[in-house]
Amino acid sequence: MSPGRRDQNSDIKVKLNRDLGLFDITMIGIAGMIGAGVFALTGIAAGVAGPALILVFLFNGAIGIITAASYAELGSALPGAGGGYVWIKETFPSSFGFLAGWIDWFAHSVACSLYAVTFGVFMAAILFPAIPLSRSLLAKVSSFIAISFLAYINYRGVKETGRIGGFVTVLKVLILVVFVGFGIYKTLNRPDWIMQFTNPSFTPTGLIGILAAMGLTFIAFEGFEIIVQSGEEVKNPAKNIPRAIFISLFVAVVVYILVAFTVLGAIKTPNGIPSWVFLGRLAEMGLINVSKQIMPYGTLVLLIAGLISTISAMNATIYSSSRISFALARDGYLSSRLAHINKKTKTPHVAVFFTYIIITTIALLLPIEAVAASADIMFILLFIQVNLVLIILRFRSPNLKRTFRVPLVPYLPLIAISLQIIIAFFMVTRIANGFIAFATSIAWIFLGVIIYFTYSRKKERKKLEKEFKTVFKEKAVRTVAYRILVPVGNPATAKKLIDFANLIARSREGEIVLLSVLTLPQQTPLYAGKKYVQERKNFLRKFINEAGDIPTSGILKVSHSTSEAILNTIEEEKINQVILGWRGRTFRRDFILGSTIDPIILKAPCDVIAVRFESGFEAKNIKKILIPTAGGPHGYMAAEIAKDLQKVTKAEAALIYVAGDENSMKLGKAYVNDTRRAVGIEADSIVKLSDDRIGTIAKEIKRHDIVVIGATHETFLKNFIKGVFPEIVSRKTEKTVVMVRRKLKIKDIFWRWPF
Repeated sequence: MSPGRRDQNSDIKVKLNRDLGLFDITMIGIAGMIGAGVFALTGIAAGVAGPALILVFLFNGAIGIITAASYAELGSALPGAGGGYVWIKETFPSSFGFLAGWIDWFAHSVACSLYAVTFGVFMAAILFPAIPLSRSLLAKVSSFIAISFLAYINYRGVKETGRIGGFVTVLKVLILVVFVGFGIYKTLNRPDWIMQFTNPSFTPTGLIGILAAMGLTFIAFEGFEIIVQSGEEVKNPAKNIPRAIFISLFVAVVVYILVAFTVLGAIKTPNGIPSWVFLGRLAEMGLINVSKQIMPYGTLVLLIAGLISTISAMNATIYSSSRISFALARDGYLSSRLAHINKKTKTPHVAVFFTYIIITTIALLLPIEAVAASADIMFILLFIQVNLVLIILRFRSPNLKRTFRVPLVPYLPLIAISLQIIIAFFMVTRIANGFIAFATSIAWIFLGVIIYFTYSRKKERKKLEKEFKTVFKEKAVRTVAYRILVPVGNPATAKKLIDFANLIARSREGEIVLLSVLTLPQQTPLYAGKKYVQERKNFLRKFINEAGDIPTSGILKVSHSTSEAILNTIEEEKINQVILGWRGRTFRRDFILGSTIDPIILKAPCDVIAVRFESGFEAKNIKKILIPTAGGPHGYMAAEIAKDLQKVTKAEAALIYVAGDENSMKLGKAYVNDTRRAVGIEADSIVKLSDDRIGTIAKEIKRHDIVVIGATHETFLKNFIKGVFPEIVSRKTEKTVVMVRRKLKIKDIFWRWPF
C-alpha cells in the first residue's frame, strides 16, 4: 500500500512520520555519494584519465548538479516516498513506470554489488596471507559472506539506525579530510609537485579518457536518489530536500577533487613512472596502497574507513533495492509473492531473497570495472528519465507548488541528458570490461521487457478491471472516428456539458460517449454500488435519448477514484477529446482546478477541455467568442475549439493579445496573425498595451459570451495554468470560461518553451 493511500480495510490514512531533519537527510545523501566511488574507483579512474581526474570529478559534479536540481525541484514539489520510480510511473505510460522500477531495482542491486566487491578486496588485503587462499578468491568469499550476512539482517528486520548511519558518515568524511590535509601538505612541500600533474601532460589520454572516467565514476553522485526516496519522512521537505541535495553534492565533489589532488600529487612512484599510471596499475587498491605514503597508519586507517563505509552502504542498498522490488510487486508489475510480508519478521522476505540473488550473482561473476559500469549505466538511464519528467511536468503541470525551480528548462535538463549519454558511450567503449557491463545492462532490460509484455501487462489489466468495474454500456447506433468523452454526474451541469459537446461533435462529425462514475470510498468494495446502478442507468439513458442526431453512447462505471476511472475509459474507448465540467475556484492548496480535473489534465492521452459555465448558459446563444492567444499547440487548440463553436452557432470571434510594453506589440500582432492563419479561423484582432495583462483580458471578456483559453508560453497564460487566471476570471465575470489542453507530443514540449 502506498503511503498516504487508504487501506481498503481501514478508514485511517497511513503516512510515514516526518522525523528526518536537514542534518539526517544530508548525511543520507553524503553516505550515498562518498563510498566505494572514492575508495575503490579513484585508482582505476586515475589510470583512465590521468591527472585530469580532477576535472573528471569537477565535470561530473557539474552534470550531477543539473540532475540534482531536477531531483530538488521534483522532491520539493512531490515529497512522497519512492523518488524517481514514482515520478516516472505517475508521468509516463505504464510500461515506462515498470521499466523505471525495473532499472531502479537493478541499479541499487548492482551498486550494492560494487560495495560488496570493494569490501571483499579490502578484507582480502587484511586477511592475506594469513589465510591460505589467493587474494581474488579470498575477496570473492569475503564479498559472499558479507552479502549473505547483511541479507539475513534485512530479513530479520534489524537495520542500521539513522543516528549510527550519520555517525559513520561523519567519521568517514573526517578521515578523508585528515588524509587530504596530510596529502596537500606533502604535495606543496615537494619542489617538483607540478610535474606530478604534467607528466607527460595534464590530459595524457585526451578528452576521451576524461569522458570514459566520468562515466565510470558517475555512480558516486547517486546519493540524491536516496534522499528523495525518503521524502515522506523528511521534516519540511519543500525546503530541506533541495538543501540536502545541494549540500551533499557540494561536499562530495569537494572531497573527491581534494582526494584526487592528494593521491596524484603527494605520492612517490617506483622508477619515476607517472603517479596516475601507478594508481591505475594498483586499480581498486590504489587509494589504500598509497595512503601509507601520505599519513601515519594511512593504509590501516583507510582500510577500516573503507570497510565501515562499504558495510554501511551495502546494508542500506540491500534495504532500498529490496523495497523497490516490493513496490513493483505491490503496484502489480511483478508477482504478488514479492510483496509478501513475513508474519514473524514483518519484512518483505521474498523481495529480500531475490535481491540477494541478484547482488550475489553480479558480485561473484563480474570484475569490479564491469560492476561499476553496470551500476553507472542503470543510474544514468534513471537520471535521464527523471530529467524528462521534470521537462514534461513543467509543461503539463506548472500548477505544482515548487519551492525550488530549475532555471533554463528544458535546456539544462536536455544538456544533462546529452552529456550523460555521451559519458555512458565512452565508458562502455573505453573502460576495461565496459562491453560486459553494457551486455549485462541490456540483458536485464530485455528480461524486463519480456516480463512486462508476458506477465505484468496482463496482471495490470486484471487489476484495472477490479478497480474500474464497468456495470453498464450502451453503444451508439452508429459509431464514428472522432470520439468525445463527457463525464456527467451533476444533473445541474450535465445538460450544459452535453450541449457544449454537441456543438463540437456536430462540427467534427464526431460521437459523444457519456460516462457516469459511481465513486465509492476506498474501503468499500465495488459490489456495494450495485443498489445505485439502476438510478445511474436511467440518468444516462435520459441524456442519450435527448442527443438527437449526434451518435451518443453511455458507460457506467463503479470505481474508487473518479479521475482514474475517466483516464481508464479514455484508453479503453480510444477517446480523442474529453470535456469536463469545472466548478470554478477551488480552495484546496493541493489542487488547482479540482481533485478530479487536475490528474486528467496531467495524464490524459487526449485533448482536454474544462468548462466553467455561467448560470443560464445555452449553447445556442453563443454569439461572441474571445480567444486569448500567444501561439503554441494549446493556443492553436483554443482557436480550433472556437472555430468549431463558430461553425455551428455562426458566432463572431476575436483573438486577443495583451502586450506588456511597446516592443511586444509587434510580437502580439504576429501571434494573432499566426494563429488565425494556422487554424483558418475568421476572427477579429485585438492587441492591447497594458501592465495588467490578466485584468485587461478579464475586462474584454465582459463584452463576449464565452472565452476559450489555451496554455501557451506567455507569462499571463502561464498564470492561468497556475490557477491565478481562472480564479480572477471566476471572480470578475459570470461568463462561460473554456480551458483547453492539447494532447501532448514530444514536438509540442519543445515548441517555444514557456520561461
